[in-house]
Amino acid sequence: MIGFLRGTILSSNEHHCILDVSGVGYKVHAPLPLLVSLIPKEEVSLYIYTHVREDQLTLFGFKDELNLFLFEKLIGVSGIGPKSALAMLSVHSPASIADAVEREDASALSHTPGVGKKTSEKIILELRGKLSHLVGTKETDTTYEVRLALETLGYSSKEIHDVLQKLKTENKSTSTLIKEALSQLK
Repeated sequence: MIGFLRGTILSSNEHHCILDVSGVGYKVHAPLPLLVSLIPKEEVSLYIYTHVREDQLTLFGFKDELNLFLFEKLIGVSGIGPKSALAMLSVHSPASIADAVEREDASALSHTPGVGKKTSEKIILELRGKLSHLVGTKETDTTYEVRLALETLGYSSKEIHDVLQKLKTENKSTSTLIKEALSQLK
């Protein structure tokens, strides 16, 4: 099984990227925030989950082991496939998924396209207590969306990190936070 790849981005779209590793192009599906941050001809390292079925072999890539861990936990839930798990990681940060599971907030999880209330309840039932160590470790959905917007606009990870540290995020909308971040970055 493939567990890690390092190579150069040949191309990417909203579903996958093509990663050139020593002359071999791997098609790697990944969460949307990761895909929009990829720049062609840039070197990148990805943690890989290899999904094998009778008729296909599919690679799923993640920027860190935390996202890979959560992806594996999500696909371990009966009825959740790799595409649904990837969609969840495209919409929510790992900490917000863990927080919703621990708070038993099915409505927060059901904001993901293709994941309804019953599926959300099943995720909570099967993962409750298994993700508690992730609660409060990373950013909220709102700051995650701000990070994604700033990455899309081409700001570096360091610039984004620095500005997010300065923002007071309590009781503010995503659009307000993006405006405040942009005013600090100019």
